[in-house]
Amino acid sequence: MRNILTIILLAVAVSSCGSKKKTAEVTLGTKQTVAYKSLGNGVAAISLLLFENNTFQLNFKSIPQPETNDKPVERSEKGTYTGEGHWKTLQFLSKGFDASALFDAQYNNPDEVEVLGKNKVKVNTAQQTITIWGIVCEQVAR
Repeated sequence: MRNILTIILLAVAVSSCGSKKKTAEVTLGTKQTVAYKSLGNGVAAISLLLFENNTFQLNFKSIPQPETNDKPVERSEKGTYTGEGHWKTLQFLSKGFDASALFDAQYNNPDEVEVLGKNKVKVNTAQQTITIWGIVCEQVAR
């Protein structure tokens, strides 16, 4: 009985150690339908690209201040979106992503962006500018 219990526990331990988290992948489109890019600032370079196949990519790179030894923080997030007129609902695929960190209600105009959940944001693509991480991003492609 003891040997059987040991074998079962060993099998469970080995199988759980080898498991990897599965993350959903998305194949981005080739033609951009809407793109927002941050205007000149000394804080971060940000772009939000929406593609014709209802996928998107959000790129973020912080700009370290000259008086610090900080390294830039880079993040690239992908996902899918659905649309209701000019409003696009973006669903981020990364489980570690927190939409409210980049789309802070304190800095956003509710006519531009609305955070719907940890991984979900609604963006009004009729707006020429939207605010991401407190930085104005201008629409550059339609």
